[in-house]
Amino acid sequence: MEANNKISLYTEITTEESALVSGGQAVVNFDLNSYLFTIGAGAIFNGGVTTNVVNIAFGRALFTRS
Repeated sequence: MEANNKISLYTEITTEESALVSGGQAVVNFDLNSYLFTIGAGAIFNGGVTTNVVNIAFGRALFTRS
């Protein structure tokens, strides 16, 4: 039988290497004003807040920048 060799599962990498592997750095932001505006418009003009309105509001308020 062969002896078990220790193989490390994780290797430490630098921030630059991490950005290279992940395709670059991206910043995720959430615009609370836009979210609340869309929820409010859905409540007033749609007669209530449905899951569809919440999904649309979330999609409009969440944006990324690389």
